[in-house]
Amino acid sequence: MKKIITLFMTFCLCLAQTGCQSKNNEDILAFFSAFHNTLDTESGTIEGSIKMASVEDSVIDLHMQYRQVDDLQLALRVDLESGGNRQDDFLCFYIRDGKTYLNSMGTTSQSVASNLGIDTHQKISVKDPFMNFTDEELTSLMESSSRSGNTYSYTLDSQMISTLLDSFGTVTLEEATLEAVIEDNILQEFTLHIVGSQNIESDTSDVDFTIHCQIRDFNSLDQVNFPDNLTDY
Repeated sequence: MKKIITLFMTFCLCLAQTGCQSKNNEDILAFFSAFHNTLDTESGTIEGSIKMASVEDSVIDLHMQYRQVDDLQLALRVDLESGGNRQDDFLCFYIRDGKTYLNSMGTTSQSVASNLGIDTHQKISVKDPFMNFTDEELTSLMESSSRSGNTYSYTLDSQMISTLLDSFGTVTLEEATLEAVIEDNILQEFTLHIVGSQNIESDTSDVDFTIHCQIRDFNSLDQVNFPDNLTDY
């Protein structure tokens, strides 16, 4: 009788562990499909932040508008906070009328977009890093997945993500999770959290960052807001 109870408890434990580590390939592919479709939208606004707990609790705030109906128009503003100091408009980058404009802490410059390898007649989705991945390769990036309504939660394959971050093998991840809100096959919001370390020769540094983005104004942004003095760059 005791052996039967032991076997039964072992079986239940195995089921519980399997449930915690389950992977729904359809849910995983839903994220990558929504990611590509989001990049393919005609216009939108992205508000995001990158928090780096391992670097003096640094925060990078991102504000971006894009419109890609005919030619690509893009306005990106980056604010930086580190060690209690904050620098708004640390870096601003714009694309308009086939040209790029850069303002780095007051130092401005401009260039022809094609000189930087940017084809303004193509949508951002052309740069989707997962475009040429097979379904099998995409699902292999995740160890587990779960879903509650429109919210998808994933545990990423730490070893594979480590390789993507650095193919030289210096990055070792302890935790890699992703949570995304998907509606109508479009990303509304996502949070990526990664914890680990990087070893270069004899030096070891912590890797701990969180990327959070909210995306709105899908296909409803009539114009991108640019500075009035772009032509003076």
